[in-house]
Amino acid sequence: SNYPGIRQGATGSTGDSRTTGPSQGQIRDRVRPSHQLGRMFGSLVPTCAVCGERTLMPLSALGNYYHAECFRCIACHAQIDISQPFTYTVDDNGTKLPMHKHCHAELYGKRCTVCRNNIQSDSSGRIQFIRHPFFETEIMCPKHREESFRRCTGCSRFEPGGTGGGGGGSFADLNDNGRCVCDSCLRTVIVDSEDAKPLWEKVLSFFEHELKLPVWDDMKQIPILIVGHDALNDQLRNNASEAHGGSTQIMTRGLCLSEHQCGLNFMLPRMRFDSKLSSFLPSDGQANGHTYFQIPDASTGPNPASTVTAILCLSGLPADLTASILAHEACHAWMKLNPNFHYSKRIPPQVEEGCCQLIAMLFLNDGLERASREGGENGPSDEKLRQFFKFSIESDTNEVYGEGYRLAARSYAKIGLEALLSHVVNYQTFPSI
Repeated sequence: SNYPGIRQGATGSTGDSRTTGPSQGQIRDRVRPSHQLGRMFGSLVPTCAVCGERTLMPLSALGNYYHAECFRCIACHAQIDISQPFTYTVDDNGTKLPMHKHCHAELYGKRCTVCRNNIQSDSSGRIQFIRHPFFETEIMCPKHREESFRRCTGCSRFEPGGTGGGGGGSFADLNDNGRCVCDSCLRTVIVDSEDAKPLWEKVLSFFEHELKLPVWDDMKQIPILIVGHDALNDQLRNNASEAHGGSTQIMTRGLCLSEHQCGLNFMLPRMRFDSKLSSFLPSDGQANGHTYFQIPDASTGPNPASTVTAILCLSGLPADLTASILAHEACHAWMKLNPNFHYSKRIPPQVEEGCCQLIAMLFLNDGLERASREGGENGPSDEKLRQFFKFSIESDTNEVYGEGYRLAARSYAKIGLEALLSHVVNYQTFPSI
């Protein structure tokens, strides 16, 4: 990215600031008052663009001539050393005004979200930085790429002052594998399984009343467990045969467990937010910060050959994102509990995950009440966060999740949702359209 508002070639150096005129010896022999110089040489002696006086040793830069002592930074008014690269800004009349590079960066440059310093240009005069794919004002110095900086676990925004991976930044620490959450996501953060129950009920209502899909009693009885990073990803690695298995995503946020996981114990967070410490602390009586839940035995449902025993969702996410993940996992559960589903006939990951991402997108579009447009002092509004969650689904380049979603959305647009899901359950592929 070039300097904002600066035209190509804005950076000067000794190559484009030069000294012209007679030699030093000639000057000593022929020093005359400026009015005599004007009569003798006329237009041959250039005029300084700043003071208007004629100059025998002019600096040629930015299309003008200057006395060396007049060539000053328009910002700090200090003299510019022409042996060093400099830049300029342009006023309303199109006049180029010289500036130090550091002054330009201070006034017009981009500021790193992480270290809060102005991002300086490199030797070629260009500014390089890493930008958040959605929140365009979130940028970071390239040097932080090699550091253990943190991002919000919900919206992936950079943590200000968050280098080093050990906390100390401005985001709230979840005390879970180094994860943190920004002030915006903190407004509706879900860290307890009890807080997720109303979201699950909202998802089931969306399935039944908006999508017109059958919701069996077994779906209503599925335990919804909000778990930490390790508990969720351990299950993912242990169940590589499941749809999520072998996922290349950096962090899996949800998982639908089948009858094969009966009897397992899961550690569930029991945390509360301490605003003074900007961290989540144990809220249970024993101050362990967790309790345990045992997966019950499978019950006989609409499909005796396939049972869903629990749905896991990552803790520390904002409510809208948590709800969309539950909608995604509800689609997995709906397929497994469908009477026409055969466990021996596996649905390819791209097909199953694509349909689940489609359900998550539909829920974000039509399954939630209108989000607030009021944001915090240093972060996006709930409406902007929801837009980011939808953007993440639409722009995903992953072959399974991203391309799968786009194929599912194409089929949905042609034949509708019920026909799409019925075809996938029966034939384990997207319909030919």
